[in-house]
Amino acid sequence: MRILHIHPSMLGGGIESVICSIAGEMARQGHDVTVCSIYRPKSDDIFWYQLPDNVHRDTLGKESTGFSLREVFSVYRYIRRGHFDVVQLHGFFYYFFFAVLMLPRQKFFYTFHSDARRENFKWDVRFFLLKKLAFRLGLVRAITISPASQQSFYELYGCRSHLCENGIPMPRVDGAQNPVDEARVTPETRVFVHPGRITEAKNQMVLVRVFRRLIDEGCDVALLIVGKEEDDDIMQQLRPYFSGRICYLGLRTDVPSLLAKADAMCLPSVWEGLPITLLESLAVGCVPVCSPVGGIVNVVEDGRNGLLSASSGEEDYYQAMRRFLALSRDEIVRMKQQAQASFQPYHISRTVEKYLAAYAAK
Repeated sequence: MRILHIHPSMLGGGIESVICSIAGEMARQGHDVTVCSIYRPKSDDIFWYQLPDNVHRDTLGKESTGFSLREVFSVYRYIRRGHFDVVQLHGFFYYFFFAVLMLPRQKFFYTFHSDARRENFKWDVRFFLLKKLAFRLGLVRAITISPASQQSFYELYGCRSHLCENGIPMPRVDGAQNPVDEARVTPETRVFVHPGRITEAKNQMVLVRVFRRLIDEGCDVALLIVGKEEDDDIMQQLRPYFSGRICYLGLRTDVPSLLAKADAMCLPSVWEGLPITLLESLAVGCVPVCSPVGGIVNVVEDGRNGLLSASSGEEDYYQAMRRFLALSRDEIVRMKQQAQASFQPYHISRTVEKYLAAYAAK
C-alpha cells in the first residue's frame, strides 16, 4: 500500500512524534510510506531527522509563514501525481481543501489528535462547515485517538470515526547520568518531569505555582520542564519561577531517559488528546500525575497506575501533588509497576494495525 503522511512540519511535538512512529511501523511492515513536510525542514525539526531510512521523505519547500495560494495548488498537484492509495492528514489545514474537493476518488483520512472542538481555531473556524460537509459526505474519513476524542468528534460532527488509539514503540532509555540526577538536592529529593511545549494547553503556569507553593512549604522536590518554547508570553510569565528547584531544560530528545529516572511525570493540562508523553511515562514505569482531560482518563486509573487531579485548577492539582508526596516508597514502586504493565495496549504495532484496518474498510 502506498501511504502518504502530510503535515506542515516535523518539529518537536506530540503530533510529529506520532507521525514518525506510525510511518516507521507501517514501513517496517512492508508498506511504501512517504512523509511530506509542507515547510522546508529546519535544523530543529527533530522528528524529520528521526524518520527511519525505509520511510521516504519529501518537502514542498514552503519558506514563509502565513497564507499562500501557491501551497494550496502545490499540495493538490503533489497528491494527484503521487498516486497514493491513502493520504493521511494530521491536521485539516487550508492547504488540503482544494485537493479533497478535486480528488473525490482519493482516500483521505484525518487524525484528530485532540478534542474535536479544540481543533477548530483561527482559520479552522472559517472552514468549519466545509470540514463538516467533507466528513458527512465521506470525502475525508476521521480517525480519533481515544474514546474521549471519538465522543467529542461524534458530538461535533454527528458522524462516526475510526478509533485508533495512539501508540509508541518501546522507548530506548539511556542509563547515563542526566539532569534528573543533578536535580536531586538531597538523597530524598523527589524529582518531577513535565514534558510539554510551552503553550496554553499544557497549563505550565498552574504547574510552577503549585511547585513554588510546595517548595515554600519545605517539601524536598524539584521540577524539570522539558519542551519547545512556543508561546513567548507564557514563557515570560514562567521565568520568575525558575530557580534551582524549578528548571527549564528546553527541547530535548531524551525525554524517556529523563522519565525513567524521575519519581513522577506531571501533566496538569487544560485539554489533551492522548499524550505521547503519557505513554512514554507508562512504558518506562514513571508514575503520571495528570489532570482528567481528553484521553488521559481512558488510560490513567487513579491510585493504580497514576494519580488524577479533580480538575486542571491550581488547588486541585496541588492536592494531587500532596497525595503523591504522601505515598510511601513501597506504594510508589507498586504504582510504577502498574504503570508499566498498563502500557502494552498502546504499543505502536497495535495502533498501526487499527490504522490499516481503517484504510481497508469500505
